[in-house]
Amino acid sequence: MSKSTSRHIAADKSALSQNTDTSSASVDASVSNTPTPRRDQKKIPLVIKIGASLIALIILGSAGYLIWRHLTGAAQAKEQISAAIASVSESDAAIVPLNNTITSDLGSKTSDELTKIKEAAKKSSSSLDDAQMHVGNALSLDEFMSDDERAVVKALQDSVGQRRKLIEAGEEVLTIDGGAFNAKALLTKAMEKAVSADSNIEKSVEAAAEYAKSLAGEESSVTDASVPVGFDKAAMEDITEAQSFENAAEQAFSEADYSVYTKYLAARKDAIQVLMDSDNAIASGDFDSAQASIEDYNKREAASSELAQQLPETPDTFLSEAYEAALKKPLDTYKEIAEALAATDKKIRDYQGLAVGSSKKA
Repeated sequence: MSKSTSRHIAADKSALSQNTDTSSASVDASVSNTPTPRRDQKKIPLVIKIGASLIALIILGSAGYLIWRHLTGAAQAKEQISAAIASVSESDAAIVPLNNTITSDLGSKTSDELTKIKEAAKKSSSSLDDAQMHVGNALSLDEFMSDDERAVVKALQDSVGQRRKLIEAGEEVLTIDGGAFNAKALLTKAMEKAVSADSNIEKSVEAAAEYAKSLAGEESSVTDASVPVGFDKAAMEDITEAQSFENAAEQAFSEADYSVYTKYLAARKDAIQVLMDSDNAIASGDFDSAQASIEDYNKREAASSELAQQLPETPDTFLSEAYEAALKKPLDTYKEIAEALAATDKKIRDYQGLAVGSSKKA
């Protein structure tokens, strides 16, 4: 290679080297002038934003659910309270007649009427069962109720229990009242039969006297010995029925002492039997036995007359003292329960007034 050629190559390399250095310097300058990216500390990654949004939604959703749950529970509690009040009111349809009878009509209604009132009162227990169910439902919603609502639920619970006790006490009062009413009617019938027996005895004695005339050959309206015996039998039937009525009266109202009646009726029956024996003896021609029976009859008749003097003026007079004594305890119990119930029901009415007021404000 010639020296000239070597110089050209060297010159070219030198020029290339200079160009390369210049380009490199230019690139370095360019790079050095480009701003270096920096991390923005205030910029939040998207995933964190989404997570925070979800948490916020969950919190809002939970709060909304709690509010919805409370409002729903409060509404349900109010519904149960209203239903309980309605059921209690339904029971009063049967309780009111019971109360009216006890407070003003004792002794004036028949046994059948009293039985219907008691049966109606018993049927009201289904309404009270419904009321108790609604009260139980309301109690299960206690967390959603106001203090006023809790108070009225307690009052309703008390009211149901007091109404049940009132019905029970009222039934006892009416049972005594009905028993005394029946006893009075039965004793009245017993004494009517006793009077009828006395009437037949008088007829028997008159017929026996007339028959005695016929035996003596005197003019007489009775010539048949069976006539006085027939009156004796009628008297015996009457006095036996009287005893049956008196016994039924004891069963209807056992609180009274009926011995004054039982002794009298037994004495009358014994006297009638002796008279019947006398008349039968006359009919058979056994006059000695007849005379002895007549003497015995007169003694028994006198004894029964003394017992008759001890009889009360009327069955009503006889029963009044025992009736009042028998009624005292159950009637006092009934009145105590009724007073407590009135106070309880006032709490319920007060709540209803508050509820109506709140409704109007809303």
